[in-house]
Amino acid sequence: LYGGSQFIFYSSGGVSINGGNIVTGQRYKVAFGYKANDYVAYVNGNQVGTDTSATVPTMSGLALNSYFNGTEAEQRVVSLGYSIMDDASGNYFGRQLLRDYYYDFMPHDFKLMFRTRYNMNDDFIKKNLYKKPNPNAYLAKFAEFLILNKESKYIKSLIDKGLTLFIKTMILQFKNEIKTVPVHFAGSIAFFLQEEIKEISKQFDIRVGNFQRRPIEGLVDYHLKQVSKK
Repeated sequence: LYGGSQFIFYSSGGVSINGGNIVTGQRYKVAFGYKANDYVAYVNGNQVGTDTSATVPTMSGLALNSYFNGTEAEQRVVSLGYSIMDDASGNYFGRQLLRDYYYDFMPHDFKLMFRTRYNMNDDFIKKNLYKKPNPNAYLAKFAEFLILNKESKYIKSLIDKGLTLFIKTMILQFKNEIKTVPVHFAGSIAFFLQEEIKEISKQFDIRVGNFQRRPIEGLVDYHLKQVSKK
């Protein structure tokens, strides 16, 4: 690789918590394929300032969360991916907006704004959902509308519903642990809904920790520190 690199670190959606080596060879000293443990690393390593602090890191959109006891990460529910376990993600909110639009649950003034901003031709939408790759990314584009109009009563109700669902399904798996440790959030949706997350977390006595929009930034810092120790 560039500059005579000796290390490869690979993190991606779809890699289980157990991880595993994905690249072998004499040239590279180490190659990781971790997802959940790397996630703990960048939330703790970059945000908290140590990789030995107990915490519950979570990322809306990947259906990923775990309890990190300072040494190991524990994931109690196996994620089945964005199709059915993506509560409060861009994909989730985009899907809810589309449903509300076509079921006529969306207020009239919002429908006018929505179809002015997006192509609402049903054939176009179905092509993107069922014919083209990455339908989750297509749906996530609609989340911009949610963020831009989050002060309205209608959008607030969607946000509250999605965040409540996310807390119940993903965070309350660790209801005993969160009594003593903070919950950290990563990803764009969480970053732009910080105040909403803080507010709804009070209802569940959740101590909110830090927010990080781009997880890759913390991952890079963490791995650079680890490599420098070798």
